[in-house]
Amino acid sequence: MSGTVRQISVVLDPSIPYFLRVDWAEDLGAGFTLALSDGSSSWIGEVSEEEMTRKATELGVKREKYVEDLHQALTGGGESRRGRGGVAEKEESLFHLSSDHGCLSFDKKTQRGVLVNMGAVELHPAPVDLNREMIAHTLEHSADLEAENRRLQEKNQTLRQERQHLLADLEKHVQEMETMEGDLFSRFIMLLNEKKAKIRALQDTIRHVQQQLDQENHRVTGVTVKSKAGDSIKEEEEEDLPQSFHPSQAPTVLIRDISSQMSSMEDAVRDSKDVLPSRKHGLCYHQSPESKVKKPSPDQK
Repeated sequence: MSGTVRQISVVLDPSIPYFLRVDWAEDLGAGFTLALSDGSSSWIGEVSEEEMTRKATELGVKREKYVEDLHQALTGGGESRRGRGGVAEKEESLFHLSSDHGCLSFDKKTQRGVLVNMGAVELHPAPVDLNREMIAHTLEHSADLEAENRRLQEKNQTLRQERQHLLADLEKHVQEMETMEGDLFSRFIMLLNEKKAKIRALQDTIRHVQQQLDQENHRVTGVTVKSKAGDSIKEEEEEDLPQSFHPSQAPTVLIRDISSQMSSMEDAVRDSKDVLPSRKHGLCYHQSPESKVKKPSPDQK
């Protein structure tokens, strides 16, 4: 058996508070019992499952949807809500009580402000014990709420302690991380300085080697220029020589001419021993063609 007790106000006299109690077995759709009290008098009514089905058919909605909306209206939809800025919004459910307290009807206000009748319950005077039952139920519900509140407070305290422990651990980890970051940063700076020193040393070595290479290239370039200058001078001297003169052939031509002249003179001496004096006299003025010295040809000059 489930039930709720809540305070409501009726449209007929909003200044008088009423207490509404709703009890049901399995769910609200299987039927429920309703009790209403103003603190001095009590009324009771009952709604069957057939009436729930008939009302859902009249509204043209599914039975499950109707049961859900009715449960919201009877158990929590009648209280005013606070909107943005603390402004009270209109109630979603309105209760109408007849002047003779014989009928209680309840309406639901849609988002567009349209009122939809959710049903009505016929009320009958209830015995005095109903007030005591409602008070006892209210006290029991209050005790349950207090127990739940204590449980939530204990859980909240436990969560606070865990939060403090987590914050302490987090602070410790943050300090360790900062220390580690400082150590790593110091090592990084040291390594970076070493790398910079190595880079500067390599740059100095490269500049020194480059200077040596430049000096070597300059020296080789000077020697090459001198060699080219000497070659050009030799070429100019060779160009100044006569085209018919070849140094490799000139000594050979001279030696050949001298040898021919000496051979001709020896032949002339041998011939002069055998001829007559008159012949010798002729030889003094006339030389034989063979005794003449051959002149070098124009090609041999």
